[in-house]
Amino acid sequence: MTRQSDARVVAIISAFHPPEDLPQRVVELNKQVAQTVVVDDGSDVNRSSLVLQELEGMGCSVIRMPENAGIAAALNAGIDLALKNWSPDFVLTLDQDSALDPGYVAAALETFAEAKAKGIEPGLISAQSHNGLNVPLLTRRAEFPEAFDPLQSGALIPVSTLKAVGMMDERLFIDCVDSEFNLRVRSHGLATLIGKGCNMTHSLGQAQPMMLFGWHVTVLGIKRHVHSHAPFRVYYITRNSIYLWRQYGARFPGWLVRRLRFQMESDIFRLLYGANRKGQLRALARGCWDGWTGRLGKIDPSLQERISS
Repeated sequence: MTRQSDARVVAIISAFHPPEDLPQRVVELNKQVAQTVVVDDGSDVNRSSLVLQELEGMGCSVIRMPENAGIAAALNAGIDLALKNWSPDFVLTLDQDSALDPGYVAAALETFAEAKAKGIEPGLISAQSHNGLNVPLLTRRAEFPEAFDPLQSGALIPVSTLKAVGMMDERLFIDCVDSEFNLRVRSHGLATLIGKGCNMTHSLGQAQPMMLFGWHVTVLGIKRHVHSHAPFRVYYITRNSIYLWRQYGARFPGWLVRRLRFQMESDIFRLLYGANRKGQLRALARGCWDGWTGRLGKIDPSLQERISS
């Protein structure tokens, strides 16, 4: 197979119960990067072994975490291996359900080089669009626009950034890991640029019908849906968002207010129209409490069961 990969880039994929079609996406990804590391974050062996074996047979490096440690820990483990084995200039972090358009990495590297030539110090380069829709920007007037809150999936991160700002914050476990990293990058005077022409296909999760008194809400002739999260995810989103306020509120108040508006809209729709609304409310309340009291780390299994019931 002819590869048009860039030797400077190693891809890191975080996986949990990896889907059967992940190897197909990795085949395409390997056309753009030098190496791919897949980190399985404590999946059930019986459900994931065949997929992981197939990936190893393709030449991927596979790390099997002994327990579910969270996306930040999984990415950090993959980055550590990449730095040790290949000394890349860049790492590309990805979720297991993400796929990059052809030429994504080359376009991101071109944006990086152009920005550097203009005196801008990029902390990372992220997707310009997800599923063909442009991502929100910090401002539309910049020659090199910055994503408002770029996902870690699809982020091309210079190793120099990791050396300057550190790795992903494992205490957050999941959710807001990318937001915290973005703010830390900006705190060091680095830019979170979009890669010009970089599109990533990414799963949007399960959409639930927006129901009101048994009626599927319809606006302008279109039946509306709400993207719902399990209560334990609402807990992490809420808790970790409050942590962002405590950590970065003084420095980035405008950014956090804008992000809070997006989050409140999602919370309101989930509480009004989503599934398991009582569980959502319990998760929201406990997330607020733990966020203000500074409790981080993985949620206790008994607490997860209580808020989800």
